[in-house]
Amino acid sequence: MWQRHQILATLFARAGYQTVYVETTGLRNPSLEPNTARKVLRRILFAGSKGRKMPEIPPNLTVYSPLVAPPTWKVFRRLNHAVFVPRVARDLRRLLNGVSPVAIAYPPTRTTLDILSGLKPRLTVYDCSENYEGFPKVPRDVTLTERELLERADLVSCTSAFLLKKVRSVRPDAFLSGPGVDYDHFAMLQRPRSPSGQVRTVCFFGHLSEERVDFAILKDLVKRGFDVRLVGGTGRVEEGFLASSGVDYRGEVSHADLPAALDGTDAFIIPYRINALTLGISPAKIYECLATGIPIVATPLPELERLGGYVYLAEGAEGFAEVLRRIPRLETEKRACARIGLARKNSWMARFEALEKEIWRKL
Repeated sequence: MWQRHQILATLFARAGYQTVYVETTGLRNPSLEPNTARKVLRRILFAGSKGRKMPEIPPNLTVYSPLVAPPTWKVFRRLNHAVFVPRVARDLRRLLNGVSPVAIAYPPTRTTLDILSGLKPRLTVYDCSENYEGFPKVPRDVTLTERELLERADLVSCTSAFLLKKVRSVRPDAFLSGPGVDYDHFAMLQRPRSPSGQVRTVCFFGHLSEERVDFAILKDLVKRGFDVRLVGGTGRVEEGFLASSGVDYRGEVSHADLPAALDGTDAFIIPYRINALTLGISPAKIYECLATGIPIVATPLPELERLGGYVYLAEGAEGFAEVLRRIPRLETEKRACARIGLARKNSWMARFEALEKEIWRKL
C-alpha cells in the first residue's frame, strides 16, 4: 500500500535527508486472514539490521523491517521491552550513523514509546492519522499511550479536523496536515464529459474491509445494475462477493499502475461506514479522486462534509443509487473544474513543505 507515511518518507529522502522508513510495529494481534501467515513470514525473513534498498525509492532512503511482538499482551510487551526493542533501537542508530534523528511516529503504542526512548531523537513528531481507540482489538491502554506520546512529542500534526479537535485538549499547538495528491499522476484521467453523462461504472479503490467499507451499499449498487469496480487489498470480506456477477475486482495494484486500473470509471464511490474507527478519517484517496475531475459520491464522514461543494454526499444504498442516477443532471463543467482546482492546491509537495517548515522552526 502507498499511503501517507510512505509518501512523506519518500519526499524527505528526495529533499536530501538521510531517511529510514520503519515498517509497522503492529497495532493488534494478527487476524486469521488468508494472507496473515505470508505477512508474518515476510517480516521474519526481512527483519534485520542492514535495512533494504529498493530500485523504486530514492538512494538515501532505507526500509527497515523491525522484528517485534504485537503491543498487546503483557508477555509480548515484556519481550519487546527486554529483547526486541533494544535491538531495533540499536539497528536504527547504526543505520543513521549515530546521528540523532527527527522521528515521525505513527501508531501510539507502547512499542512506539519504547523505541523512541531507545532512539533518543532530537525531535519527535506525532503525525496523528487515525482515531486509534476506534480500532477493534487494539491494546486496552491505547488512549493512555497516545496521551503519553502527545505529551512527549515536540510537534503534533493531525490529518483531520476531528482528530485535531480531539488532541487539542492535550496539545493546543497541534496543527492540521491533511492528505494530498501527486496531481500529475491522476490528472491523466481527466477527460471531457460524455454527451449523456450517464453513470454505469463506479469504482472504489483502497483497502477493502468490513470494518470500514459498507458492503451493503456495494451489493445494492450491483443489484441496481451498476458495474462496481474494486481495486485494492482485502481484509475481512464476505466470501464469494468479489467474484460475483457485476463486480470487477482488480486486486492490489501498485501506485504507479493505479491510473490504468481506474481508467473508464464514471464515478468514484467512498461508501465508508460511520463508526468510531472512521470518524477521524480524512480518506487518503480523496484528492486523488478530485484530481481526475470525475464525480465522487461518499458517505458523510465529518471530514468529507467539509468538502460538500466538491463531493456528493449520500447515506445508505438508496442514497448512493439516487445520487448516481442524478449525476447527469447535477454535473457541470464548472463542478469538474472546481474539483480539479482544489486538488491542485493540495499536493503532497505542499503538505511536505509545510511539515518541513514546522520541523525546522522547532529545531
